[in-house]
This record gives sequence, structure tokens and C-alpha cells, in this order.
Amino acid sequence: MARVLILGKNGQVSTYLQRDLAASHEVVVAGREIMDLANPEKVYDALKEISPEIIINAAAYTAVDAAETDCETAFAINRDSVTEIARYAGDTKIPLIHYSTDYVFPGDASEPYLESDKVGPSGVYGQSKLEGEQAIRDSDALAITLRTSWVYSNYGKNFYKTMLALSEQRDELNVVNDQIGSPTYAGSISAATKQLVDIIVEQGGLLPEQKGVYHFTCQGQTSWSDFARAIFVEHEITEVKVIGIPTSEYPTPAIRPPFSVLNTKKLMKVFGVSLPHWGTALSQCVAETMAAAGK
Repeated sequence: MARVLILGKNGQVSTYLQRDLAASHEVVVAGREIMDLANPEKVYDALKEISPEIIINAAAYTAVDAAETDCETAFAINRDSVTEIARYAGDTKIPLIHYSTDYVFPGDASEPYLESDKVGPSGVYGQSKLEGEQAIRDSDALAITLRTSWVYSNYGKNFYKTMLALSEQRDELNVVNDQIGSPTYAGSISAATKQLVDIIVEQGGLLPEQKGVYHFTCQGQTSWSDFARAIFVEHEITEVKVIGIPTSEYPTPAIRPPFSVLNTKKLMKVFGVSLPHWGTALSQCVAETMAAAGK
């Protein structure tokens, strides 16, 4: 058993982590009222007061479009506070698990990205997350950075919940069909993270050769429009037609990478951990939705 600090209280991944880790570890959750990552100068002292044995940073500024104009807050949370978290982890020699994003890549690949591939964010969100990654890399922290993508669940604001809500209002939905990625269920992220925590605890810490960046998504790939269709099939919603449209017909303030599939073989090679196929994970999420609704 370890004293595990989860940064972020109400986010999608944090919600599942709190449940999954509580059975076998002492879990401390730090929301904004305990540690406001928008104020990086206070982060180190807050960590000293909590004195964790493992840190999981599940907090981030994830409003991709808003980040284009709210740059200061995005960098404060995604880079500057991460710098302080990594500094504390390095000073105290405790393991740090940090989540990053597929948005660090430009989206110009035709094969799944490797951890070693050239990065090139196209927006403020991706750049702020990349600079957070670099802060960890440049620190003394024994840390693993887990890049994930297209996160969804029954909690918070996400594509899955949006599609279900819109299906009750419309019989036709226009959904982008030329962005390709790997939908990743937050429950799958949490389950795999628990495996990593258990490995770290069992071996007495994170080994130096294990530190670094890992790709951490569900297997397989699809488009947003086909993901929407899969959601409706799983929910047996037959009266809604999904019409695939190009990104050019759905402009957003931030540019999305057109291809952001990540190669996850390194994670399996080093830790023996992998996330399920996105279709399998979607079925698990839908089962959770149904159970919550008493169906």
C-alpha cells in the first residue's frame, strides 16, 4: 500500500482513479481548493504538506479552443505547475505519473506515432502540454509521462456524452470524418494506471530505465463520425443518422491534428500493460451508463 496523491478532483480520469486505487492504496485527492495549479508558486509547498509517496497528475487545462485566448492560464497549469510538481518529485525521490496528449504531434503521419517521433503542436493546448513534458524530462524526477487521446466517459464534458445528449434532440448529426484517432475510455486509463502503480509499489519505486514518455491509448483507430455511429449502435439508437463532414465544414479556434493515432508497444514492452481495443472499452462504458440508469 502506498500513499497516492491524485491531483485533480472532478476530472474524468481522476474520478475513476479515486475509485480504482482506494481498495489497495491510501488515496489523497487534491482539488483546486487544496492545490490550485493556476498558481504554480504555491504548488511545491502544498506538496510538502501532503507528503505523498506517489503523485499522479490527473489535472490539466484541457479546454482546447479556450486555450487559444487563455494562454496564460493554460501554461500556468500545464507547464509551470508541472515544473513545480516535477521539482518536488525529484527532490523527494518519489515516483510521478503524469498524463499528456496526442496534441503534441502535428497530425501529419500515416502510421501510429512512436514516442520518439518529432513533435509539433498546432495550438496553445498542445504546446503547453509539450512544455510540461519537457519540464519533467529536464527535472530530476523519476517520472512517466502517459500520452493519451480522445478521452471520454460518463463524467464531465466529452464527445460520448455530447452525442448521447444530441441524439435526444436531433435525428441527423454532422460529425467530422477526416480526423483519425483512438477513442480512449477514462475507465481504461484508470485501470491501466492502477496496474502501473501496483508495479511501482511492488518493485519499490520507479526504476531509472523505466522513466520517460509512453503512449497510453486504447487500441485501434477510427474517425469521429464512425465513433459516433458506434456509440449509437451500442446504445441501440437507430433513429439518428450520422453524416460525415470534413473538418473544413466545422471550423474551430484551435486546429486539431488530422491523424493522432499513437503506437503503444513501448508500454507493453516495458511494463507489460496495455489498454483494450477502443470498441471493447466503449462497450464497457455503455454498460456503466446503462447500470447507472438502472437498465
